[in-house]
Amino acid sequence: MPKSFERFQLPGAPTCRVAYTQGLFEPRAVKGGDPNKKKYNCVVLVPKNDEAKMKVLNERYMEAFEGLKSLGSTFKSPKAIDVKNRGVIDGDEWADMKDGREEFRGYMMVRCASPTVRPIVTDNRKAVITNGIPWPNRIIPTDQQSTVDFNSGDYAVCVLAFWVYKESTFEGIGCNPIAFVRWGDGERIGGASTDVTDYVDDSAFADYE
Repeated sequence: MPKSFERFQLPGAPTCRVAYTQGLFEPRAVKGGDPNKKKYNCVVLVPKNDEAKMKVLNERYMEAFEGLKSLGSTFKSPKAIDVKNRGVIDGDEWADMKDGREEFRGYMMVRCASPTVRPIVTDNRKAVITNGIPWPNRIIPTDQQSTVDFNSGDYAVCVLAFWVYKESTFEGIGCNPIAFVRWGDGERIGGASTDVTDYVDDSAFADYE
């Protein structure tokens, strides 16, 4: 069974960027997976030179890794986990592995996906951002809706939560996208894959509902 951990906010000024933001508003099926199991997803980019954020990220990630070991994992370090199941990888490492991913250099990549819960996204005035996708079974008054979109590469305050899973044929660390406050425009992340299968292993969600 999966094991979840407390949510956390990356502290300090909003230096994080979020890639593939449209996945926060409309769940998408993973290519080759069950078309009925769609997930909200994005990639949070944490600058490696932001010491405060990196400290919190590393502490929470290692807490999750210890949780994975408590489920019976024999991995000695997170790097022993298959790259698609690590939850967090070095953007420089990813750029070395994949052509056309230079925009990820200098960042840690937190790959987020949620099979059931749409993340909360607002602007810095607390108005709700929808990117043109209505909330299911919820009406948001016009005066509470933001007039801006959350685009891939924009800066944001991010609230996340790690979880771990272990099955007979796969195991790893996942991350739920909980909430985002868009803070400003960032250079658009383009020319890279928009296929979530490049970042998230569908098998990880087999028992996480």
